[in-house]
Amino acid sequence: MGYFEYFSSNQLEQIHEATLTILETCGLVFAHEPARVLFAKAGCKVGGQRVFFPKKLVEEQIENAPSQFTLYARNPKKNVVIGGDHIAFIPCYGAPFVHDMDNGRRQGTLEDFNNFAKLAYENPYIDITGGMMTEPNDIPVNNRNAERIYSSMVLSDKPFMGAGTGLTDAKQTIEMASILFGSREEMAEKPPFVSILCSLTPLAYDDKMCGGIMEYAKAGMPQLISSLSIAGATSPVTMEGTLVVQNAEILAGITLAQLVRPGTPVVFAGSSSATAMRYGTLSIGAPEMAVNTAATAQMGHFYNLPVRGGGALTDAKTVDSQAAYESMMSMMMATTSGINFVLHSAGILEGYITASYEKFIIDSEICGMCKRIKKGEEITAEKLALDVIKEIGPGGEYLTHGHTFKHFRQEFYAPAMEERDNFDNWTRKGCLTMEQRANARYKEILENYKEPEMDDSIRKELDTYMASIRNASIRNASIRNP
Repeated sequence: MGYFEYFSSNQLEQIHEATLTILETCGLVFAHEPARVLFAKAGCKVGGQRVFFPKKLVEEQIENAPSQFTLYARNPKKNVVIGGDHIAFIPCYGAPFVHDMDNGRRQGTLEDFNNFAKLAYENPYIDITGGMMTEPNDIPVNNRNAERIYSSMVLSDKPFMGAGTGLTDAKQTIEMASILFGSREEMAEKPPFVSILCSLTPLAYDDKMCGGIMEYAKAGMPQLISSLSIAGATSPVTMEGTLVVQNAEILAGITLAQLVRPGTPVVFAGSSSATAMRYGTLSIGAPEMAVNTAATAQMGHFYNLPVRGGGALTDAKTVDSQAAYESMMSMMMATTSGINFVLHSAGILEGYITASYEKFIIDSEICGMCKRIKKGEEITAEKLALDVIKEIGPGGEYLTHGHTFKHFRQEFYAPAMEERDNFDNWTRKGCLTMEQRANARYKEILENYKEPEMDDSIRKELDTYMASIRNASIRNASIRNP
């Protein structure tokens, strides 16, 4: 399919040149000393923590990054290509709270995280299990990354997302993944996970994110280099100015990754949006978020890099009409503009703050619809169906024709959740709303969930690793509270 384009080629060049000017004359703060040392060796001017980038260096490092790469699942049938004309849907990320119709809004737990991992595994339209789908607030902070990576590898056989929380957790993620997927060298050849590392907008990277970028790059692990600039708060109020800030942050992070290891797979990841000026808060359900998604897609294509943007994004506090129209707006823009990696594709409420069980199910339906639209069409004699049209002629019907029976399963998207029956039958079935059906559906999936098979020796090694993490946490707690 062709892509929607927001800016002209000349305008993209203007944004690119403005970005290079900012990188060279304004620079970015890098709090991580090893990063500054590396930049200085590459020819950057470094003053204190600020790094100034020569234009030529940035453009050379961008060219080192691959235009697409593959994530290798433990079930090879579920490998995922990132880049090119491909689109991958990934569920909610980073929500400290969860919501369901039975219990309302509450802090997320490890059980909730595991439930979302199971739902992502069972859903055919979710391509990657996910990252921190919700924060497991009921376990110690130091255990959370290990528990999450363990669950992602055990409860699903799809690729997953690694830690986006710094150097220490990046090392742990690589270590744990190697138990299942082989040595660092083997994983560099066939990476099983991707991580997200974020700038500290405006125009900075903190110590943790720099450490994570460098550690993953050293191991050849793919990563999203991501910026979330907030127009009117952490970046200029104009979307063009915000795009320059976002662009500068992403290109600086990509440059760092490539200097560590040329050819490191990266995703050009933009998720900037507007300030809700009446409240002084980030709005991810705003049309400006969709504008930035389209612009980010174009910039990623301009640099010939895989690109991240969009998602089923909303500022709504519950699963309502606002959640529906904002989510579909964002998902459709990601689909039609050529985004490759759609994070937050299922479950997000309240501006990234809450993960909803019912919305996870509803958004998964949106993912299916968007994949149908993304599939595009192919003009062939069979599809033009001239002979069939002549045969049926004026006033005929196609419902019982063999051509219909031959093609309808491939041509039409079959919704799992939508109510398309007539009113009387809908009434007889209880007049259930979409939210009520989604509530019943997620419970049904969890009740019938079956864990994918894993080699017994690998599972034993993973379990032993996790036992050591959990026991260490218990010992440390007893020392602190004798």
